[in-house]
Amino acid sequence: MRLRSFVLLAVLAVPTGLWGKRVPPKPVSPVVRAGVTYSVAGDGRAGYVVATETSTGRELWRVKVFTVHTKFWMEEDVQWVFITDLKSDAAALLVRDERSRCYRLDLNKKRVKKETCH
Repeated sequence: MRLRSFVLLAVLAVPTGLWGKRVPPKPVSPVVRAGVTYSVAGDGRAGYVVATETSTGRELWRVKVFTVHTKFWMEEDVQWVFITDLKSDAAALLVRDERSRCYRLDLNKKRVKKETCH
């Protein structure tokens, strides 16, 4: 009985933030082109590119790059995926995620296609 009480107290003494919490993603530098700032957003369940007018900060549009389909039997936060890199390429943006998957966002059509990573 004493051992069980000791184990229970030991478990309760450990901060709950240490269990199953992932490290926050590193910030991704925005890309600025022709008066528009392109940045990334997302909550781990989806990744977005957001275009804002550089001079006013007004959001012009937002495009979903990917969606994360989580498995109900696994802890959700360990399945989250965030965008790690954003680069400019002609009339497109190149986007990379934490799983090293790459995407090309056509800035004219606002469409996303999977891309081979370089």
